Amino acid sequence: MFNRDLPINRTADTMNFGATQQDSQHKRHRWFRETTVPPKQVPSPKNTAKNITVAASQCSKYMLWIDGVGAWQLCAGQSFIVGAPSFEKQSADIALLANVSRHHATLRHAGEDWKLEAHQPTSVSGRTVSDSTNLRSGDQICLAERVRLGFRIPSVLSSSAVIDFESDHRPSHSVDGIILLADHCLLGPRRDHHVYCSQWPDMVVLFFQNGELRCRSKAVLAVDGTTVSDSAALKHGSVVTGEELRFRVEEMA
Repeated sequence: MFNRDLPINRTADTMNFGATQQDSQHKRHRWFRETTVPPKQVPSPKNTAKNITVAASQCSKYMLWIDGVGAWQLCAGQSFIVGAPSFEKQSADIALLANVSRHHATLRHAGEDWKLEAHQPTSVSGRTVSDSTNLRSGDQICLAERVRLGFRIPSVLSSSAVIDFESDHRPSHSVDGIILLADHCLLGPRRDHHVYCSQWPDMVVLFFQNGELRCRSKAVLAVDGTTVSDSAALKHGSVVTGEELRFRVEEMA
C-alpha cells in the first residue's frame, strides 16, 4: 500500500514556460488544448454482455492515492455502469453497496454531453427517468429512491465529470469520490479542478493517449524517480512526485 509518511520532494523547481504577464492566459488555454485527447483515444465499449440488455462498458479503472488529500477512483471510458457489486465478469464500474440492481443505470458521454440511461427505477433531480435523459452539472441521481449521487462537471476546460456520494451508500473500497475521465482530469489547487489539492503549487493533468494513462504539468514532475520532460506514462504502482505533491496510481481489476 501507499506510504503516506514518505517525505515530499521539495527540491524541484517550477518550470519556466517563458510566458509574459500579457500572454500567460492565452498560453494556458493553448496548453490545455494540446493536452485534450480526441475521443477515439479513450477506451470505448467493445463487447455486449450476454443474457442482459445492458452493454458492458469495458472502461479502465484506477485508484489515485493522493498524499494529504484522499483516495479517488478514476474510470476512463465513454460509458459507465452503475449498480451493485457482482462476482460476474461484467460487474458495475461504479459498484455500490446498496439495494440496487447489478446494472441499475448507465452514464454515457457523447461529444460534450452526458446522458443517463435508466434500466431500473431512477430519477434525476426529482424527475423520473423511464428511458434516458441528459445530465447537467449539479444534478442529483437517485437510484431505487434511497441511493443519492451527485453529478458535477467542475471545469469548463474538461468534460470529465465527478460523482459525489450524497447518501451513506459507498463502493466496497473506501474512496472520496469517482472521476469519470472523458478527456482529461485536473488535479490541483483550484476549486474548479476535479480533485482539489490545496497545497499543490500547480495542477497535474491526467489523460489517455495511445491506450496509456499519462500525466503532464507545468511544474517539474518525476514518475518513479525519472523527471518528466513533457508527459509520462503511468503504470500500476507508479508514484508521481513534485514540489509539495505526491500521489500513487494503481490499476483496479
